[in-house]
Amino acid sequence: MSISLLSNPALIWLMALAVIPILVHLFAKSRPPQHPFSNIDFLRKILKKTARIRRPQDWLTLILRTLAAAALLFAFLQPILVSNDPQTIAGADDNLIIIIDQSASMAATQGSTTRLTEACSQASNLLAKLSPDNANIIWIKSTPTAVYPAPGPNLSFLSDALQHAEPTDENGAISAAISLAIDQLKKCQGNHQIILISDFQKNAWENADFTIPSSIKFSKISVSDKALANLAIDSITTTPSSPVAGQDLTISCRIKNYSDKPKSSSIYLNAGGGRQSKDIEVAAWGQTEVTFKTRFSHHGIIPITVSLSEDTFPADDHRHSVIKVRESLRLCSLVKHGTENSPSAAILARLARALPWLSHNITDKLPKPGSCDILFIHQWDGDQLNALTELSDNGTSIIVNPSNKCPIASLQSLLDLPKVNTSLSINNNKKGWKAERCADNSIFEIFHNNEFGQPAQGSFRQRFELPSEWEPFAIIHYSQDNIPAILLNSNFASPRLIWNLPFDPALSNWVTQEPFVTFMAELFLHVQSNNRFNSFEQLPGTPLTWVLPDNIDAQTVTLLPPSGNPWQTSLIHTKQGATLQSKKPAVPGIYQWRTGSTTVHTNFVNFPTTESDLRTLDPAELPQGESADKNDILRAQALNQGIPIWHWLIAAVILLLIAEAFSSTAKRASTT
Repeated sequence: MSISLLSNPALIWLMALAVIPILVHLFAKSRPPQHPFSNIDFLRKILKKTARIRRPQDWLTLILRTLAAAALLFAFLQPILVSNDPQTIAGADDNLIIIIDQSASMAATQGSTTRLTEACSQASNLLAKLSPDNANIIWIKSTPTAVYPAPGPNLSFLSDALQHAEPTDENGAISAAISLAIDQLKKCQGNHQIILISDFQKNAWENADFTIPSSIKFSKISVSDKALANLAIDSITTTPSSPVAGQDLTISCRIKNYSDKPKSSSIYLNAGGGRQSKDIEVAAWGQTEVTFKTRFSHHGIIPITVSLSEDTFPADDHRHSVIKVRESLRLCSLVKHGTENSPSAAILARLARALPWLSHNITDKLPKPGSCDILFIHQWDGDQLNALTELSDNGTSIIVNPSNKCPIASLQSLLDLPKVNTSLSINNNKKGWKAERCADNSIFEIFHNNEFGQPAQGSFRQRFELPSEWEPFAIIHYSQDNIPAILLNSNFASPRLIWNLPFDPALSNWVTQEPFVTFMAELFLHVQSNNRFNSFEQLPGTPLTWVLPDNIDAQTVTLLPPSGNPWQTSLIHTKQGATLQSKKPAVPGIYQWRTGSTTVHTNFVNFPTTESDLRTLDPAELPQGESADKNDILRAQALNQGIPIWHWLIAAVILLLIAEAFSSTAKRASTT
């Protein structure tokens, strides 16, 4: 709503002079044409009595002259057009905060500039045209930052900050940035205004939660003119996550197409210096999975990078990971006290000596979480379920060979098996049972062509009569009656197994069969946990950290980022111990912590996948504030300050007089 105010209200009496053209028309006498006549005295007497006030002869001329006079006189009053804005206090300081989205999607290119460049250009223009008394810039990124701790009058410094701004590779903490702006404005006296400039990427903004106080004028400007097509690497997974040196490794990459047209590209793998590539085709709004097969002959930390042929949004065309290749797989046999020399544990010890990548130890106490990769419990009585769950959650695969004292409920709970109303019983068969694989599992891949025989080849003379209801979880069963021989549930953090195949030579001849070593090797390699917490990955926008081992001096450590130029670090103390922390926030890439020329630890940082979908939403869909462009805001600000309109009145006077002149000329031409 707009109203008009007068700068010179004392001259309002001049408006009375606008009646002068009307009076002139009413009282002015026009000289009529003269004609010879004998005697006109009697006509003069009639005119004096009947024509004291003359009726206007040209209404259009009267109206045009009157409006011209009124406009001219009104211009002397210097009227101003002012907006009636309840959020604006006349004469108070103007405090402005411009919030600019600096998240990863703002790096998208539109024409010859990025979205962030356009946002900064509009912000700079607004600062120059609005000229607020105090202003500030707040950047939306993973941790919002402000140029000033509070709005200040130095606008040139803000303009300089806008010129040097670059997009980040981070998600944007939208609510936190807006809250920071509100908190700063609450400490300022006068008018409060927030202008938010963003691409309004749909993933980030459709669930954004924020509330703007009614005392703050809030406007939203979008710098996205269309949805941009993009092809991105969404994830990298390795199976197994921590292979043993020499073990086959599968690297799976998922690629997504964020566009309405199919996309073709090439994908490249660089793993420890070895390179592979494949051509891919991804359907519109679809995804595809690409797998690479490789192996590493030596143990250590191996960085891998997967990349796409560069497209219009190259930020997400690279993805990184780190593989910890182990020298050995740690197998632990848990036996009852006094049975350390049990035949089953001895068989596993002999197996470890035959496999150079398998280490084995025997204990009568439950190991600590993370101290072994596979725990084989011999003659399990069904106790310590909670402790076994903790071990499983921390990356240890659990294999239990039950004893005749083990409650069937403990087996059900450990593997989350269907409940049964029977008890666990043991049975003997002098002739022996035969066992065979009964499930299509990657453990048996090497046995598909029968080159290595049958995995459970041999004769078994003792077994537990496990319920047939558990058959769906069996990977090997007894061929005569389908009683489960090995049960596997991989739906936990680490796989869990029930073992019903005896090792003891007195109970079976399996261990003497040629396929035994091959099968056990494949089993141990495949059941190792693939859900380890990856301590190598860190988030973009946060400092890199590394908890120092006791044998490494912090002063000898150098942090090398992808650029190759060492970063400065600081030593802090945390609950985990002495920790090195980078002074710069991390960007996507692979980072190496070195002592001298030796890499002692590796981190990797990836582009946030939520920023790859460049579709945007209309800011008008957000419940808070008004959607506007730069010119709308400038016009609104001009109305708040008052727009002089006297020059428009002078222009109106000139136009009215020109129209009156044309009207008079046309009338004279018609009378002649």
